[in-house]
Amino acid sequence: MKSGIYLLLIMLSITSCNQYKLVSMSAIQIPVDKRADAIQDKKMVALLKPYADSSAKVANTVIGYSDQTMRVQSPEGLLSDFFADAVLSYVKQYYPADSVTIAVTNVGGLRNPIFKGPITIGKIYELMPFENSLMVLYLKGSAVQQMADSVAKYGGAVAGIRFGINSGGKAINILVKGVPLQDNQIYAIAANDYIAKGNDHFDALLQAVYVKTYPVSLRRLIIKYIQQETKQGRTIHQSLDGRIYEDK
Repeated sequence: MKSGIYLLLIMLSITSCNQYKLVSMSAIQIPVDKRADAIQDKKMVALLKPYADSSAKVANTVIGYSDQTMRVQSPEGLLSDFFADAVLSYVKQYYPADSVTIAVTNVGGLRNPIFKGPITIGKIYELMPFENSLMVLYLKGSAVQQMADSVAKYGGAVAGIRFGINSGGKAINILVKGVPLQDNQIYAIAANDYIAKGNDHFDALLQAVYVKTYPVSLRRLIIKYIQQETKQGRTIHQSLDGRIYEDK
């Protein structure tokens, strides 16, 4: 099936009398691509051009370079690790008082790879088309265990935590900063507002004993992280470190 954007034009025929009555209805699809150029309104195009040009200029702005193509993979992938590491690094830098030790996110929100070569703002919008904001949740270790079990079963991106996946699909040997997970200890976790509501199998996050919300989108966070790396003269590079592994 071919994909594309279409404008659905519905034409109604009604009788003109004291009471209106629908007598027929028909519809056609108009593909919104170059084939639609012939029917575009030139005045409207001229009106929108300055805004389109301005948006294109911003979207094409190069903010960094990746020395490899990064994709989401299971149980651990370069793009997943990069994203979680960037979130954890950002929170530690700008909100150190929160003592965040773990970052977690769903990988379904990462819609495109980051390809080897220049990274533009537009590419980050393609990677993250949603307006997800940053949250910090404080969870008991028992809830962190459940969160890790969900990541083990359904997938996810993590930083600051390491665990294996046993034959039953459960998270085992969980370490936080190299220390075994403690059921009654409180851990500060950086996440996005979507999974903080329990979406995408992250029900464990609903057990947070305290929650803080920050007015910063994860997209802006990633852009700023890449810009900082570039300013320090570093290209974007990620290595797999076995933070999520299959226990054999």
